[in-house]
Amino acid sequence: MLHFLKQGLGTMGLLSILMMSANAFSQEQPETPSGDDVTTESFQDWEVRCQRNGEGPSPCAMAQLVTQPDSDQPLMQVMLDYPPEAEGPVMSFFVPLGVRLAPGLQMSVDDGEPIQFPYQVCQEQGCRADAPIESSMLEQLRNGTTATLSMFGPQGDRMDLDISLAGFTDASNRIAP
Repeated sequence: MLHFLKQGLGTMGLLSILMMSANAFSQEQPETPSGDDVTTESFQDWEVRCQRNGEGPSPCAMAQLVTQPDSDQPLMQVMLDYPPEAEGPVMSFFVPLGVRLAPGLQMSVDDGEPIQFPYQVCQEQGCRADAPIESSMLEQLRNGTTATLSMFGPQGDRMDLDISLAGFTDASNRIAP
């Protein structure tokens, strides 16, 4: 069932796009800063990375890697940040190649209404879907326990992945401008 996900994330080049980028809207793959240029903090199931910037505030992003429970094989990564060209937070998902693009992704918090995330781009490392997050959804994420991301495999099979919200509030407060 998760074969297409396992196959697509073999090299995990996808992680370098996510964890080193403070700009989810960028269509180009960002340069990866060196370890000395990035600070990392953990907030339960979320990690916050900030790029040191001598010319003003450090851009930060929070992320969580979702793995297959029985093997710790990476399945997907989710990120929240505040890109300069957006008016608020943007949530991005990085998934392997082989997903069905037309339906996009859907995310729901606990038993709430799902929101749609259209795919933006697919490159050799995987596909990215992102969308601005309204303040009401941000509050649902801060007050929830689990978010569920739904995607579709090549044969149209629906895959539901749980995203832990433990530490989400503290991490999102840490990266807020």
